[in-house]
Amino acid sequence: MRRHLGAVLPQAHSTTSYSYLSPIRPGHCFLRTIGGTKLDAYSTKNAATRLSSVNITGLGNGETLLAIDFRPATGQLYGVSSASRLYVINQNTGAARAIGSGAFTPALGGNLVGFDFNPTVDRIRLVTSTGQNLRLNPETGAVAATDGAITGAAGAAINGAAYTNNTTKAATTVLYDLDPATDQLYRQDPPNDGTLVAVGSLNLNISGDGGFDIDAKTGTALGLYSVSGNPTLFTVNLATGAARPLAQYATSLAYSGIAIPTQPVIYAAGFITIPLRGTFNSLYTFDPTNTTDPTAAITQQFGGLAINQQVVGLDFRPATGQLYALIIGQGARYLNGIDYIASTRLYTIDLVTAMATPVADLSIPLSFSSGTSAYTFDFDPIDDRIRIVRRSGGQNLRVNPTDGVVTVDSNLNPALPSVSAVAYDNSFVGATSTKLYVLGSNKLYLQNPPNAGTLTEIGTIGLSGFSSTTTSVNVFDIGGTSNTAYAISIGSNNQNEVSILDLATPRATFLRKLNLAGGPFIFSLAVAPGF
Repeated sequence: MRRHLGAVLPQAHSTTSYSYLSPIRPGHCFLRTIGGTKLDAYSTKNAATRLSSVNITGLGNGETLLAIDFRPATGQLYGVSSASRLYVINQNTGAARAIGSGAFTPALGGNLVGFDFNPTVDRIRLVTSTGQNLRLNPETGAVAATDGAITGAAGAAINGAAYTNNTTKAATTVLYDLDPATDQLYRQDPPNDGTLVAVGSLNLNISGDGGFDIDAKTGTALGLYSVSGNPTLFTVNLATGAARPLAQYATSLAYSGIAIPTQPVIYAAGFITIPLRGTFNSLYTFDPTNTTDPTAAITQQFGGLAINQQVVGLDFRPATGQLYALIIGQGARYLNGIDYIASTRLYTIDLVTAMATPVADLSIPLSFSSGTSAYTFDFDPIDDRIRIVRRSGGQNLRVNPTDGVVTVDSNLNPALPSVSAVAYDNSFVGATSTKLYVLGSNKLYLQNPPNAGTLTEIGTIGLSGFSSTTTSVNVFDIGGTSNTAYAISIGSNNQNEVSILDLATPRATFLRKLNLAGGPFIFSLAVAPGF
C-alpha cells in the first residue's frame, strides 16, 4: 500500500516472528483484521513487523468483519460482517460505512467465509465453509446471484477465495480457493457452478478462520491461517499448491483476514462533437503509475446516451462511492431529421460497462458548447453537493446530487480568462475540512470561501520531467484516500502526459505518457476514491 498508511495510522509494536523469505514487493503493505474489529498494516520489506494499526468503527452492535478485500474498480477496502452486511472501510481511519439498508439475503451460512472481487465484472465472490456460493453487488450491498453450491471435493470446507488479474476491467481471471479441512488449493471452475478442481496440497497444516489474496501487480498469492496455533503468513504456488511460510504472529493477535491493495485507477471523459451530426463520448480508464506502456488505457463508449449529449463533468461521490457525470444535451434538429430536446442532467456511470443511468435534471439548465466542455465539476465531501464552475465567465454553482436543485453562488473573483478544472481535497465520508482548488491558465488557486467565489493564487505550476513540447497542465483531480493530485497535460493528436501535482508548491512531476491518438480529447477526470 502507499506510504500514507504508516504515516497516518498510530504505530504498533512488533510481533513475534520466525524465519521468512525475501520481500514479495518492496514497500507493499497489506491489511488484516484482528478478531474482525481492527486493521493492521504490514510491509513486505519486513512481514514480521506491524507498521500501524487502527480500530474499525461504525459496525452494528455485536458485528465483526469476517473477511476483507480491495475493490479493483475503486481501490476501496470492502468487508463482509457477521450480520450479512457489506461495508466500505476507510483504510486511514477505520470508519466503516454500510452499503445498502440492511442484511443481504440469503444470509451467510456460517462465519467462515472466502471473499474476493471478480475484476472482470466488478462483483464480489462470497463462499462459505458450508458450501454457500454467492455474488454480491458492491454498490447496493445486495446478492446479485445465488450460484451453485460448492462441490467436487469430498470433505472440503472452503473459507479462502482469490481471483487472479486483480485489475479493473481485466479481460480474464481465475478463481482459486483455499481449504483448511483438506489443506488443498483448488480452482473454482466455473465459479458460478461452484465446481472445485484440485491443484495440489499446501504441504502445510492450516486451520481455522483465515484469508487469501493475490497481488494484482506481481501475481503473488498470500494466505493467512493458523499453523500450530499461531497466525501464519505464507505464499501459495498457484501452479502446484505448495505453501511457503513468510512470518508467524502471536496467538493473541487472532488475525482472520488479509487484503492486498490493487493498482491505482483513474477515469477520464472526453468527447468529439460534429455540429448537428452527433457527439461521440469516450470513457478512458488507466493506471497513472503504469510507466511501461504509453497506450495502456481502456477506451469505452458511454452507453445510454443520445447523439445530442456531451459528458462534460466526471467525479466520484464520496457519500456513496458512485461515479457521477454531468451530461448536457443540445436542443436542435439534427441532420438525421430527429428533433432533440435540450437537457442538463446528472447520471451515474457503471464502472465496468460505462452505461449511464439518469439521476436528476438540473433545476437550472446549462448551455451546450459544441467545441469543448463548458463546465468543471467536483463533489464537496462535507456538504455532499456538486461544485460546478463555468470555464469562462466564472459562473459558480452548487447542485444537490439527488434531486438536481441548483444554488447560484457568487461568480469567481477576480475573474479568470479560463478555468480548466476544480477539485476538493479530503474527499471521503466523515471529512471535517476541505479546500477547493481551481486550475486556470496553468495557475493554481484556492477558492475560499467556495460559495463566495473568492480566488487566492497559489502560483504558476512548474513542470518537472516533461517533454519539451509540454507547457501546461490542463485538467486534474485529487484522490480521496491519499490526497494525491493527478493531472493531465493534453498534447497534440491526443498524446498526453500524466503527472502528480504538488498542491502546495505548486509543481507537476511527470509520471507517464498517455497516448489516446484517434480518440476524443479529455475534458474531465476522476481519481478512484481508494487512491
